[in-house]
Order: sequence, then structure tokens, then C-alpha cells
Amino acid sequence: IGIKSEDLPRVFESGFTGYNGRKDKKSTGIGLYLCKRILNNLSHSISIESQAGKGTKVKICFDTVRVEIE
Repeated sequence: IGIKSEDLPRVFESGFTGYNGRKDKKSTGIGLYLCKRILNNLSHSISIESQAGKGTKVKICFDTVRVEIE
């Protein structure tokens, strides 16, 4: 549960799996990288807050444009 503080700055890097991914060898390290790339290309954002042993919060912000219809 949670992401180690030393891994947190790298979670959006391509191929980075963090401690648990390296231990279990079941991660590719591409999921969060792709999410960030796609969201950035669409002018949206993603951020992560985490504490090892406690849990992780992922925040995705979708920018919107107000359109007036006559």
C-alpha cells in the first residue's frame, strides 16, 4: 500500500516500476507514463500523493471550456 517517497518523483517515467514492481516483476512501468502523456496532450493533468504503508491518491484534472449557446 502506498508508494515509497524515493520512488514518487519517478512514477511517470517510462519503464519505471518502483519497489513493488521490481520485487514482483509483474509491472511494465508504462501505465502511468502513458496516462500522463495522453492527459498532457489533451491539456489535462495528473498528480499523485502517496505515503508508503498508508495509501495513494491520484488526482486527474480535466480542463473545460465554457460554451455559450444562443
